Amino acid sequence: MFNFVDGGVLRDKDSNLFKKLINKNIKSKADIIVTSGAVSAGKFDFVPKVVKKFKLSNFFKDVAIRPGKPILFAKFKNKEKVFFGLPGNPISSAACFRFFVYPYLEAILNIKEEKPFKARLKNKFEKKKSFTRFLKGRLTSTSNGNLQIEILQGQESFRIKSFVTANVWGVFKAGQSVFKKGQLIECHSSITSNKNIFY
Repeated sequence: MFNFVDGGVLRDKDSNLFKKLINKNIKSKADIIVTSGAVSAGKFDFVPKVVKKFKLSNFFKDVAIRPGKPILFAKFKNKEKVFFGLPGNPISSAACFRFFVYPYLEAILNIKEEKPFKARLKNKFEKKKSFTRFLKGRLTSTSNGNLQIEILQGQESFRIKSFVTANVWGVFKAGQSVFKKGQLIECHSSITSNKNIFY
């Protein structure tokens, strides 16, 4: 069971207020602080700069993934508290929550880690070799019982429709650029339960 506290919305010039809010949360019973937006490299993306001012035992920012490259993670030194700075684009934020925040929640709650499964790729896909892509997909079953994943149109991080109609994330790992029809793809449910994956 979780208790959520809405921290509200901060404006572009609220970096000092943001620092005060982090201090407040460090002193509270909160275990995790999660923000969305202001983690990239823009003029008003103050989150990384502020977080780095605290004493940290772990820190990383920017991961070779799409969507969600600017994600930030920090663990406060001598505290059982962590910080996740998610990107502001809705799909980037959703992907980072699914593949970073959610596994962390499973770990601290001693919940058995959710295992990915494989499905055959229904349509060919190409990407840059240097990045891992999290793609919104539609999982179905063929007449002979084989799982297949269709990569949906509209993969841009600002597009919502494909996210709403997807029921899985397909993970297209770095090191490969061309994924052929029929290739086995690692899949993760787009929801916390595998119920209603098929329609």
